[in-house]
Amino acid sequence: VVRVYIGSFWAQPLLVPDNRKLFEAEEQDLFLDIQSLPRNAALRKLNDLIKRARLAKVQAYIISSLKKEMPSVFGKEAKKKELISNLGEIYQKIEKEHQISPGDFPKLEKMQELLNGQDFTKFSALKPKLLETVEDMLANDIARLMAMVRQEESAMPSQTVKGGAFEGTMSGPFGHGYGEGASEGIDELEWVVVRDKPTYDEIFYTLSPINGKVSGAAAKKEMLKSKLPNTVLGKIWKLADVDKDGFLDDEEFALANHLIKVKLEGHELPASLPEHLVPPSKRGTVMQA
Repeated sequence: VVRVYIGSFWAQPLLVPDNRKLFEAEEQDLFLDIQSLPRNAALRKLNDLIKRARLAKVQAYIISSLKKEMPSVFGKEAKKKELISNLGEIYQKIEKEHQISPGDFPKLEKMQELLNGQDFTKFSALKPKLLETVEDMLANDIARLMAMVRQEESAMPSQTVKGGAFEGTMSGPFGHGYGEGASEGIDELEWVVVRDKPTYDEIFYTLSPINGKVSGAAAKKEMLKSKLPNTVLGKIWKLADVDKDGFLDDEEFALANHLIKVKLEGHELPASLPEHLVPPSKRGTVMQA
């Protein structure tokens, strides 16, 4: 599938500021893909080999089908024109008979153009042994090669494209996503969750906390109201339960709700809890741990 990147060469103030996030995200995707080109070179060559092998197999079926339809003596030229004209139907027949994906076939117009200059009577008959070899390669050899490529790439030192536009793309407060989502409040002295904590506290005390903490079952019932998938809520719980005791105090509960808000606003969750999101009362404990 072709990846289309959305962006702008506009150097003036944006006419629609809402597009800024989209343009920045797309730019980072493009840069990451370009920087990964050296690392994925062998894999791309292997994918190209697979594509060529499947195309060769399909073309063998096409050529043999055309040869079978040709008369042995009279009317060869007329039959050739008819077959080229009906090439789309031949494609469909081969597709159904051999269970081949439509994407494996050569472009119809291009194939018709190439066939015009060919003598169909000189085409070779289908060679099942060769097709079996191709099938075996696609089913077994490619899988082994793929594993070898992955192994070699993981052992190689990291290679990325550097210089030019790639320098400084994540600099200072203008880096991609800086100060947004889970990074909001990164430069502030006050814990960013404090802004909405009074609202979260109201919910917290309706859950009948014991010794200042709510159980996992009580917190789950409330967190499910966000309608986020269990996998996402599980990650949020893991991040919010800072002291790993299986309960949430008022700060941890507020943090969980803050992370839910971050996710609902369309941002990604961090892999681990950033320093600025650690609840104030837990900061000493986390540092020691």
